[in-house]
Amino acid sequence: MRLPPRALSRHCLAAWLLAPTLAVVVAATATAQPQQSQQSQQTQQALTLATDPAVLAKAALGPERGTLVVGTLRNGQATYGAAYNPEPPSPPRAIAGNSAEQPMFEIGSVTKVFTGLLLAQAVERGDLKLDDTVGKLLAGKAEGEGLPGTVGAVTLRQLVTHTGCMPVMADGVTGGAPLAEQFRSFDKAMFWAALARIKLTAAAPPCEAAYSNFGMALLGQLLAERYGTSWGELVRARITEPLGMNDTVITLGDKASRMAPAFAGDRRQPLFDMLAYAPASALRSTAADMMTFARAVLAGASGPLGPAAVRMLTPLARYEGAEIGYAVMVRGREGMQGGRRTYWHAGLTEGYRTLWLLAPDTGEALIVLSSNARAPLQAVMLAIGKSRYPVPTAEVPIDPKRLDDYKGEFRVSKTKALSLTVRGGKLLVRETGRGYSALTPTGTDRFAVTGIGAQLVFRRDAGNAVVGLTLAQGGSQLDAQRVGDAAAAPQE
Repeated sequence: MRLPPRALSRHCLAAWLLAPTLAVVVAATATAQPQQSQQSQQTQQALTLATDPAVLAKAALGPERGTLVVGTLRNGQATYGAAYNPEPPSPPRAIAGNSAEQPMFEIGSVTKVFTGLLLAQAVERGDLKLDDTVGKLLAGKAEGEGLPGTVGAVTLRQLVTHTGCMPVMADGVTGGAPLAEQFRSFDKAMFWAALARIKLTAAAPPCEAAYSNFGMALLGQLLAERYGTSWGELVRARITEPLGMNDTVITLGDKASRMAPAFAGDRRQPLFDMLAYAPASALRSTAADMMTFARAVLAGASGPLGPAAVRMLTPLARYEGAEIGYAVMVRGREGMQGGRRTYWHAGLTEGYRTLWLLAPDTGEALIVLSSNARAPLQAVMLAIGKSRYPVPTAEVPIDPKRLDDYKGEFRVSKTKALSLTVRGGKLLVRETGRGYSALTPTGTDRFAVTGIGAQLVFRRDAGNAVVGLTLAQGGSQLDAQRVGDAAAAPQE
């Protein structure tokens, strides 16, 4: 069975981290993962960044075939654990960071963080500015011939934050086999030709952030053009070689035998080689190398990456209820759920699923590398999200008659809405087309989806009518407006 049609067009893995839409709240395990027992859910809810990495690895791989390695950084000490599901399965165990047992994995869209760092370095050096445009950088070059004016107006800031109105891929491709084929087949000539005919998703940038592989690949290729080299050479010269990340590469060469065999469920998958799309998804690495990278970023301006390490984490735009820096997703902000911030990116290819996460407030980091695209990382990440961004879950009695105040549709965006109804004395919520989940009352106009650590807070107008709600989960926050008229409710 191949990956679902949209699997490669999205970057979603863990609900609280990667897709803070309402599907997260009401369908936390909607990514074709098996139902979990109550005991299993309780176990996962106890998982945190302090959990033994071998335990995390076992939970994150679940029953799926393949290999999964977890690296954690805590109190300055990096520790690694691995889970294996060959036939028969073997027990999870610890592995050394410098061990030859460290397998290699495709890191997928975590590659975008390296492209973001290259831009941060260029801005720090004064070589580029965030407001430089595609048109400016391609002026007088063959690659810029026939470039539409609206595309030429897209800035580097917009490319690195997915706010440049760029489509997911070129030529109207959004998922499935055509997406994988475009990743694999596009060389630079094909890529630049596609840029000349690219159709923006709106009349002109900036747009509401929408994930774009094409946009991030374009950013990487523009950086390569600026320095007269290849994107891969930039990564080697400016990031991996200075940091000693010798196992982070595009071309495997004699390292090919170290790649963990790739799966999608029970089906073996080929490696995901690419050319022009390399800045979006091409890197292969190990947990130990990715931990080296995490340490360098956490070290800040005084570390080996210098001021660019701070710059790359600086929020530049809003992104799905949270923020985004230089291709780095940011959860949490001042005055919200403790103000602590979590920085991360996830990756997904046809046979691998990955996560890179930093928690600077505690000096912790998490690396998850799996050789199965369907590894159930989501429940583990939900548990960690709940531990970092807890919400009140203790039930506060409410008069069932008051539940009708909250019934109706609440629109988050043009394409996302929440529907709320009352059944059996319970308030239920769902995203259109998905199943209902019960809400637990936790205070005045406050409810929680306790299983995934989400909170809904309803807003009332001067007439005491419910007119909107705010959804908070895992450091993200989304506002929704009630559709249609809301009936005024009597004051208690």
